[in-house]
Amino acid sequence: MLNLHPESYRWKDYLENSENDLERLFVASAIGMALLDEDGCFLSANEVFCRTLGFSAEELLNMKCGHLLNTVNQGTRDGSLRLHEKSQHLSWRTEQVLLRKDRSQMPARVWISSLKGTPLHDSLSLMIIEDITEQRDAEFELSRRKIEIETLASQLIQSQETERKRLARELHDDIAQRLSLVASEVALMASQSSIEKAAAPNRLDHLREELDSLCTDIHEISHDLHSYKLQHLGLKSALKDLCRRFTQPNFQVRLDIDDMDEPASKEVSLCLYRVVQEALNNALRHAHAFVVAVTITSLRGVFYMSIQDTGVGFVRSAKPQGLGLISMTERLRLVRGELKLNSILGRGTEIWVSIPDMRDNFEIAGTNQIVGDSSCSIERSEVA
Repeated sequence: MLNLHPESYRWKDYLENSENDLERLFVASAIGMALLDEDGCFLSANEVFCRTLGFSAEELLNMKCGHLLNTVNQGTRDGSLRLHEKSQHLSWRTEQVLLRKDRSQMPARVWISSLKGTPLHDSLSLMIIEDITEQRDAEFELSRRKIEIETLASQLIQSQETERKRLARELHDDIAQRLSLVASEVALMASQSSIEKAAAPNRLDHLREELDSLCTDIHEISHDLHSYKLQHLGLKSALKDLCRRFTQPNFQVRLDIDDMDEPASKEVSLCLYRVVQEALNNALRHAHAFVVAVTITSLRGVFYMSIQDTGVGFVRSAKPQGLGLISMTERLRLVRGELKLNSILGRGTEIWVSIPDMRDNFEIAGTNQIVGDSSCSIERSEVA
């Protein structure tokens, strides 16, 4: 059994070995450590401690630990490191904002451990600091992304409700009214005599034209909701049909697709199709463009697309982010795509998109869409 008599050889040897072990741990430690006296003055600090705060060991010898406090936190119970002088506990821990030598603020986790009652030094304390700047930044970024996701979800729900109201108005105010008129006309003709029916061929021609027009309009609404050509004929045919339907005498859409293979992923095809659809809608309704050029190519398993218009353009600071850009950004996020946008006031807008073609792209992105990089950069402006 170890003899702890103060005058014994083993006791002196134990003290000497303990101090040597403490010194080796103190110097070689990968975390910042410092020794404080009973007044909170620095007696020694290792290299990591000095490097973290920017002070030299000599500068710290003329300081107290309270000098490292951010003035905003001084005087608060959790903020004052000088509590260790009056603390009855052997150790305590807190999170504190410290001031570096250059006066910059550093969020830190701080431990104060009293060496009282040990065979080493009964009037010293050990101070350990850990820089948690990256942790705080990560927490802030996670919180920001959660807010973005909540905002995006709210805006998408609002957009869906707006679209449903628009469709309801079109069906009620246009389609339903026109069908009602056709039905009334048919009922009127059915109530007439054979002689009156034979004398009204023009009315039958009018009804036939109106029914043809109704079929066309219903087909257009259905196509906007879901592209059957995309599903059955592929991306190239669907985009050609989309650009053809958008083309008007004062709005020309030029499509250039090289001799590329169809995307292996259906989600990639749908994403490219919807981005073109949204961009053409913006160019027609908001940019007042006369010509839009859509170019798509693929290289080494990546699809590249640019959409350029000759519209009015805009300055980013003058226009808030619209649901069109939010929708495109979210679609690209799901397939790990990248979007860049440039717009110059009076000279038009260009959208650039790249998407890797992977069969499991959607499943992979779906598991990482919250913590992963959205890979969407907006340069100088945003679309409506």
